[in-house]
Amino acid sequence: MQTRTTIAICALLVADWCCTSPALGNGGPFVVKYPGGDPAAKGTVARFDLDLKPGREERLRVVKEDLKIIFARSPVQPDKEPVVPLAAVSAKYTIQNPTDQKIEVDFGFPILRGFYLNPSMMRAPDVEVRLNDKQYLHPTVISNSMIYGLIRQQARETIEKAVAGDAGLAELVAIVRATGLVRQRARATVDAAIRDEAALAKAVTVDPLLTVLVTADPLHNAPAAPTSGLREADHEAARAALANYLKVTKKWTDADAALMVEFASCDLGNNMKAVAAESPPWVRATQFVGANLGPLRAIGEQKATQFFARLASCFDPKVAATYEAIFAAWGGDVRERSVDLATGQLRPREIAVDPKGSGNRENPSPGREEASDPTVYARVDYLDPNAGITEAEKASCQTVLKHLPVIFTFAPMNLVHYQASFPPNSTQTLTVRYKQYAYKDTHEPNTYQLAYVLHPASLWKDFGPINLEIAAPQGVPVRASVPCPAAGMEEVDLTNDMDRSGRTAGPKTRCDIYRTTLMEKTGELFVALDAAAWSKAFDTKDEGQKAQQQSSR
Repeated sequence: MQTRTTIAICALLVADWCCTSPALGNGGPFVVKYPGGDPAAKGTVARFDLDLKPGREERLRVVKEDLKIIFARSPVQPDKEPVVPLAAVSAKYTIQNPTDQKIEVDFGFPILRGFYLNPSMMRAPDVEVRLNDKQYLHPTVISNSMIYGLIRQQARETIEKAVAGDAGLAELVAIVRATGLVRQRARATVDAAIRDEAALAKAVTVDPLLTVLVTADPLHNAPAAPTSGLREADHEAARAALANYLKVTKKWTDADAALMVEFASCDLGNNMKAVAAESPPWVRATQFVGANLGPLRAIGEQKATQFFARLASCFDPKVAATYEAIFAAWGGDVRERSVDLATGQLRPREIAVDPKGSGNRENPSPGREEASDPTVYARVDYLDPNAGITEAEKASCQTVLKHLPVIFTFAPMNLVHYQASFPPNSTQTLTVRYKQYAYKDTHEPNTYQLAYVLHPASLWKDFGPINLEIAAPQGVPVRASVPCPAAGMEEVDLTNDMDRSGRTAGPKTRCDIYRTTLMEKTGELFVALDAAAWSKAFDTKDEGQKAQQQSSR
């Protein structure tokens, strides 16, 4: 006999690259130190409706979890870049099936703020799952972009359904689209069909319908003139009528009415239809990556997703669970926190940033928080100057940015999905390994941080002790949010943990080891490394290597 269930056997890890969170006074805490700025701006939370919550397992028994965290430098550290700790995390579960049934399980493993990407041509997330240390289980990564895409799709369906159910609103939206989107598409079609400016001008003059459809352009001899240089008079009038209806009849705020006007005005692409409802979330999510964006791609998928979610909540505040709810289901606290290196107490994460920092948004350097931390982009409005959109579309994007409240959407979440089978009366090990950059905290003394949610262990009826081991370069102080005494210094071979190149051995690194056994199955584990000591350790090493190279020449 065979049974299935969906459970969580994981921890929520917070590391580098992608994170944004609520402000301290609004569900925080998260402190952003802006030069001369206000660190207490209000935040809102994006909403979504996904069936990605964990279940509970009553039959299998976790005998123990061996949790190992190693901090080391990346095996492909870029030249002239700060050396940021790369955390190699290994969670090895010993699982017993005491029943006389074969049990197959779907596992969900949520990871916050992105994976370390292998520097290969495919740039794949560095994650692997093995059964009994041998059998490789093929995990599927449900990226944060997939989750955002589902939020946008479901929000758009809610909006369009609400519009269709209101005759007055539906008519006004249709007029906005007809005087804007339909006309733009008609002109493109006519241009493509004729490809002759003289013939097109003559056709427009002869046929009144084409005169209405083709956009105002002296070259095309169209009579209407744009009122603002961006849109035609009737389109502007339709936009104004829609805004007035929303504010007067629907009692919407000016900001929400402005957002709805841009929703009706922008060509957001086809309203995609979901695949079969019975399909798993990770299958449904794939098709929506990059969907429902249109020109809003210029402000980034996070802001665009907030735009959709905000409008959907205007029509139906209960349309979806909050983005926070899924984190709560997995047992994580979405607020950005850190463990204080001096006191061991938890506090809001702090980061001092330069709002004018310019970095490569697609391939950020993990050492440049002011350029790469998307927390900054949640506070500083960003409009991609190279997005290739029209002036009217750019104006729409600027309106969206202007009228959206500041949002902190927490650390973006990725889900690793995999399946495992447990024979009757058997005991097996299941190991999840992955790497992430540690995240920076600029509270004095500066630290690098990692967080791991322990709560998912409580989703099991029987979950044994969690044996924790932390390894860090010798001389770099480490502080955990639970008592974790030093166990001495050991020579550690980091080959398998850091580069997985297939080599069986490499040069060993002297590491300070910390060990403890965690009996608590709720809350989060935080680990802090002294940033100054970390930098000194590698700067000294690098200088020594340079001197050795110089002397050998």
